[in-house]
Amino acid sequence: MVGWAHSRFGKLEGETLEGLITKVAVEALDHAGIGPDDVDEIVLGHFNAGFSPQDFTASLVLQADDRLRFKPATRVENACATGSAAVRQGIRAIDANAARIVLVVGAEQMTTTPGPEIGKNLLKASYLPEDGDTPAGFAGVFGKIAQAYFQRYGDQSDA
Repeated sequence: MVGWAHSRFGKLEGETLEGLITKVAVEALDHAGIGPDDVDEIVLGHFNAGFSPQDFTASLVLQADDRLRFKPATRVENACATGSAAVRQGIRAIDANAARIVLVVGAEQMTTTPGPEIGKNLLKASYLPEDGDTPAGFAGVFGKIAQAYFQRYGDQSDA
């Protein structure tokens, strides 16, 4: 890794998913001292699940600079591990000698989605036949896991 950047965390009013992606892509390239012409491949880590109406988000990275046009751009998605999956894909491209320089970008935006929908969207990362109707989204899923643990091993909260 030769450069990096990230946006401020939190509720970013007025920001778009495209704006977040392009801004951080430009900043990461600047930090690395690498121009867009040097990039061989782009990997975007983005778990969408209904948060954005734009489903083909890998193409949004290309909006950061015209010189990124026609670079191969792929989106990876792996629930809570989407960011690490994107980094892994970048490393694999380098290891395979398919690329020398890979621009890896991760993005997520929930602020444009109403609260009740957020839980439903996040549950799409679970096994729906088993967890799809769990109240409180993933907090409820983790609560079910904790209850099963307590039933099997007892409440270890004071340990």
